[in-house]
Amino acid sequence: MSAASSPALDPLRSRLIERLPKAELHLHLEGSVEPELALALARKHGKSLPGDADGVEGLRRSYVFKNFGEFVRMYLAISACLTDAEDFAAIVVDLARKLAAENVRHAEVTFTPMTHVNRGVAGDTLLAGLAEGRARARAEYGVELAWVFDIVRHRFAEGAPTLALALEGREVGVIGLGFAGPESPEWPTAPYAPLFARARAEGLRSLPHAGEMDGPESVWNALRELGADRIGHGVRCLDDPTLVEHLRERQIPLEVCPTSNLGIGLFPALAEHPLPQLLAAGLAVSLASDDPPMFATSINEEYRRCAAAFAWDAEQIAALARNSVLHSFMPEAAKVRLLAEQAAVLAELHT
Repeated sequence: MSAASSPALDPLRSRLIERLPKAELHLHLEGSVEPELALALARKHGKSLPGDADGVEGLRRSYVFKNFGEFVRMYLAISACLTDAEDFAAIVVDLARKLAAENVRHAEVTFTPMTHVNRGVAGDTLLAGLAEGRARARAEYGVELAWVFDIVRHRFAEGAPTLALALEGREVGVIGLGFAGPESPEWPTAPYAPLFARARAEGLRSLPHAGEMDGPESVWNALRELGADRIGHGVRCLDDPTLVEHLRERQIPLEVCPTSNLGIGLFPALAEHPLPQLLAAGLAVSLASDDPPMFATSINEEYRRCAAAFAWDAEQIAALARNSVLHSFMPEAAKVRLLAEQAAVLAELHT
């Protein structure tokens, strides 16, 4: 489900959004494949995609979803077109190209390895493709990428092999273990607690989705049972004042993806998104784009849409860009440099 194009902003805020260097902290690799590249990969491997009989435009129309189930079907269809190391490198480099165009210098990108391993793709192939793509992203576009290997919560048997691949992949930039899929009591978090404890003991970050499709208990479970360092989404936390206080006191970051939330039907319109309430509550928030082409957005679009909808001034825009750096796991020296560059951009535009 696509959001409308961004409303017009005044020149100051528009330039600020374009020029601020940023980090992206909630971004799915397989969900970032543009229709043109998806179609090329499908044809390379003799696969079909929804709407591809009408070429790129037909596929693009199929990127408009009515519900979460349609989104998942397209996500899996595109994933099925990724077979060899060159395919994975290609989607990484194309993502870096788009990030660089929006002045994103660092991104922590979620990847779901078992989706591909289950189709017969070797773990070594995945890691080789990610490594090549990451090196080219840095060399060609100046974008530093880190990986979050994702576990799908209703596939418990895939948890251990995901962790094993994540540990093996630390040399190619894997920094964390993710946790996504249907938020429901039918698929409890507790069985994964030992797995995440081991991941944290090995130096990986705990970066689960929570508080999106389900309420505050999902966030509590991510904190108590998975030791979450950051929460993907977390927008339902407002239903529990005690949880809000806990998140505020500990400044546990939330990766908020407004257009994605609208796209799967959580909120009917951006004006009704709880982002202003999250900020007013003093929570640690950064903006992210989730699956950009699938929701007709980008990180700069998220800033533009929200700045217009919520009447943000330049300081609020800059504060969220700062948060994207502060909440990241890039090296401290890189954070200092990027924060200084952000301050210089803000100061220049105010003179």
